[in-house]
Amino acid sequence: MTLEEIAFELELAGLRMEEQRMLLSSVKRSGFDAKVLDRKLIAMGYAPVFTIYDDDVDDSYIENIKEQQQKSQ
Repeated sequence: MTLEEIAFELELAGLRMEEQRMLLSSVKRSGFDAKVLDRKLIAMGYAPVFTIYDDDVDDSYIENIKEQQQKSQ
């Protein structure tokens, strides 16, 4: 994904500007990793959005978080 696409997804997820800048800075330094970004989003209290684009993702941690969020709603 390009930085513009990542920024767009973060905006749609509802992150504040400073949160978006922090995550985009991390992507610029380390590169794009859907699992890492989703874990950061979860830690910040947001739903994971990037692993939905990755067909090979088998991350039980993220799946458990999704289930917990659905149960709490």
